[in-house]
Amino acid sequence: MRQPKVLLITASFGNGHNQVSRVLKHAFEEFGIGNVEVCDLYAEAYPHWNEIAKFLYKQAFTIGPSLYKKFFYFMDKRYGTTATKWYMRLGEKKLEHILEEKKPDIIITTFPVGTVPELRKTKSYKFQLYTVVTDYCLHRTWVHEEIDRYYVATEAVKQKLCMNGVPAENIRVSGIPIRKEFEYARSRSRIMEKYKISPDYKKVLIVAGAQGVVKHIGWIAERLLEDPAVQLLIVCGRNEKLYQQLAVLQPFYGSRLQVFAYVEKIHELYEAADIMITKPGGITLSEAVAKKLPTVLYKPVPGQEQENSVFFNQAGAAVVLRNKEEVVRETLSLLHHTNRLQNMKYALEDLHKAGSSVLITSDILQFFRHAHV
Repeated sequence: MRQPKVLLITASFGNGHNQVSRVLKHAFEEFGIGNVEVCDLYAEAYPHWNEIAKFLYKQAFTIGPSLYKKFFYFMDKRYGTTATKWYMRLGEKKLEHILEEKKPDIIITTFPVGTVPELRKTKSYKFQLYTVVTDYCLHRTWVHEEIDRYYVATEAVKQKLCMNGVPAENIRVSGIPIRKEFEYARSRSRIMEKYKISPDYKKVLIVAGAQGVVKHIGWIAERLLEDPAVQLLIVCGRNEKLYQQLAVLQPFYGSRLQVFAYVEKIHELYEAADIMITKPGGITLSEAVAKKLPTVLYKPVPGQEQENSVFFNQAGAAVVLRNKEEVVRETLSLLHHTNRLQNMKYALEDLHKAGSSVLITSDILQFFRHAHV
């Protein structure tokens, strides 16, 4: 039997969708599938406008959360109606060109690109279509009757899909694919030696996100460091201004304050930390689940961040806070009450789905082979 041509379609709004696509591409390649490509549809269709949209998306997390909230819940409520038909045609001409050129057998979307299922419906394309939902909530833009199978993080997301008319047999609770480095334990002592992390301190990891959008990090850091038992590991992402602001503080605190820019091997810092302060993106949360790292979720933006944080809070796997003073107080309380941290680790363990990328790729390949017997 011939190998399938696989096309992963994503979008660059946040870092997570692209990351999931890369993880799945690597998983297919490990199964011996050589023809696997990743396509950022909107970037290819509208290169100029896509950059503007990405900038506006980032601003929504800092200065315009109320506008993003209105857009997010409007699309969720009205998706599929005349008011949102435009969304299902975004990048349509470019997508047709790509399909004619690549002729994929399998398409997997890691972003809710409604154009893909809509085009298969209207033009009768024969490719198999799968969707990997990359959050712990469900937005209706993920849902379309043309999708052959959905891969989701939790039973709760599966139930919401069923409530939207998706047959249960078309949904797999797979977890969200993450880099395999997060799936395996590393030597904690070697990691701490590498990063000059002392075993004598209680270690707080603050992750500002790939774009460095967590607010008030400097203020929070200085207050946490008033506790002499605390050591901070702060990842600034691509926010150079934040990195420079925090680097100025390092001489005052010595090794108790470690500041990093973008960290490729961030799984090593997850391994070393006792607790993390961050934003509730779907991939970051999945990585915390895999490492069983208790998490303080700070100021989730209304939309998928808010919905993700509600789920983790209700599961007992994270604490959700909107006030910087509360972040300091609650983080220190958790560090000094290790039974609470342990209970959060148990909750994270209950959420963990090991080997998500392998499960998804093997399931898709089995489905393909069955259809081509």
